[in-house]
Amino acid sequence: MITKEKFGNYDKYEIAKGDLAVTVTTLGATCISIKFKGKELALTHKTADEYLNGDGFIGAIVGRYANRIKDAKFTLNGKEYILPANEGKNQLHGGPNAFDKRTFKAEEIGDNAVKFTYFSPDGENGYPGNLTAVFTYTVENNAFKIDFEGDTDADTVYAPTTHLYFNLAGGGSILDHEARVLADEYVAVDDESIPTEIKPVDEYFDFRKTRKIKSFIDHSYVLNKSEGDKVCEVSYDGVKMTLEADAPGVQFYTGKFLSGEYKAFEGFAFEPGLYPNSPNRDDFPNATLKAGEHYHKYARFSFESI
Repeated sequence: MITKEKFGNYDKYEIAKGDLAVTVTTLGATCISIKFKGKELALTHKTADEYLNGDGFIGAIVGRYANRIKDAKFTLNGKEYILPANEGKNQLHGGPNAFDKRTFKAEEIGDNAVKFTYFSPDGENGYPGNLTAVFTYTVENNAFKIDFEGDTDADTVYAPTTHLYFNLAGGGSILDHEARVLADEYVAVDDESIPTEIKPVDEYFDFRKTRKIKSFIDHSYVLNKSEGDKVCEVSYDGVKMTLEADAPGVQFYTGKFLSGEYKAFEGFAFEPGLYPNSPNRDDFPNATLKAGEHYHKYARFSFESI
């Protein structure tokens, strides 16, 4: 069942099925609530203004390119594109006033899905090509899926993701949450979170066996695909969350720099996608969406009581 209401100057849609209710809004195609058996599992704001004026990307779809681009520039087809920087000299999550601040058109699909569409004109935030971005939230039995799609009339860089933060207890620290990540390698970074090399996981970064989160992580993992598209599992307070995605990597962030109404380590994020700075690394997965090609990736979050 879908219920539509106003959310400040925007619309919001609650998509409910069984024990799961997911609420999304036309502001940034943002997910503003995930309730499983009545318990809130996502970090949320109460008002649209808090999302519009906030800087944590909480719950938003981020892009055109999720994660960091070194020196806020890349070269595509022999031409250099200069982007607006919004994290020091680098660009993060598509730049200032990117997808997370834009107004999307919404369309209800049946009784369990909402499709969001945004037209990003050529040159917006420095990116080439007129791009149509489409993100669809579908609520299934105890799970919801996000489909990430896109089409462009000129070659561009495109790799969006979801920036959901979770807390399976509904509040407090997430450091005692138990996590398992299906990755044998991670992307080592410098002090600006720009990749240096891919390394085997050491004791600090190894989540191949379920263990407590315990500490600060803001790194991309190279998924080993040993269990198909399964990315990770996180359990705490009687709830288990499983993420599946067809991306090559996932950014695991334990919320050290959360601020405002949320304190450090009160939420964690798993952001499926490419590795940081992929547009500038030939040895990383390709970040180019060519004119005439259709982009389609997905992420699926499922929940169960344990």
